[in-house]
Amino acid sequence: MKTISLAELQQIELDLLVALDAVCKKHALRYNLDGGTLLGAVCYDGFIPWDDDIDIKMPRPDYERLLNLQDEFPSHVFLDAPRREHCEYTFLKLIDRRTILEEPNGDQIKTTGVYIDVLPMDGHPDDSERLQKHLAELSRLNSLFHASLSDFSELKKSESRKTRAKGLLYSILYSPWKLYQKLTRTAKRYPYDKAQQVGLLVEGDPIRERFEKAWLEPPVEMLFEGHRFPAPNAAEEHLSIFYRKPISRELYYQKLPRIESEHRQRIYWKEESV
Repeated sequence: MKTISLAELQQIELDLLVALDAVCKKHALRYNLDGGTLLGAVCYDGFIPWDDDIDIKMPRPDYERLLNLQDEFPSHVFLDAPRREHCEYTFLKLIDRRTILEEPNGDQIKTTGVYIDVLPMDGHPDDSERLQKHLAELSRLNSLFHASLSDFSELKKSESRKTRAKGLLYSILYSPWKLYQKLTRTAKRYPYDKAQQVGLLVEGDPIRERFEKAWLEPPVEMLFEGHRFPAPNAAEEHLSIFYRKPISRELYYQKLPRIESEHRQRIYWKEESV
């Protein structure tokens, strides 16, 4: 099997992003570069040299339209959305079917293909009391979802009989698919297009992912590896909240460590694709 280098991996991910961009333009779907991808666009006009992923955020209405557009993509691109028989994530992954990616997942190895993450954004309530309750409920559901992926194994290993019984009961009552559905319904409670503040509610830290919608719309075109993609119009403010420190091209070079990350994945081409 032919191993895929970091440079090749980045190119495959870029090709997935270009394919996504074409579909989004054809169907007038909104999206933005996000996270380390946005940071790379701001500071490097492309990938952070040692980065190995691409993150995209989409307003929920556009995200749900994208889920039905598999036929618009090249045949080797698969829209891997959560479904009853395969629910390991709370968001969509665009996967290159020609590749195999093996990455550690606890005590196991998870096998997929090279992918980019496409994450849905939802609205936040304006009232602070409702916001706190909303985020607390989402945090609880998110924790349950991730615990369910391992069938609540940690609880069932406990020395406490009560905790072991709780783990067994949870594994019977909850499934990843049921929890994903409830998590999604809860996240959609406050529609994106009616909210002033928005963010990712189905994964990660909802507080860290909370932004003024006016920072995202209208987007600006930002250079990334020779292409221009939509990005927040207040990219540095957006990143400063995301990373919890001031971010700009100048400050990035002065303050943030530029250290090669440890790539623990095994990535290679399927034999028929070589």
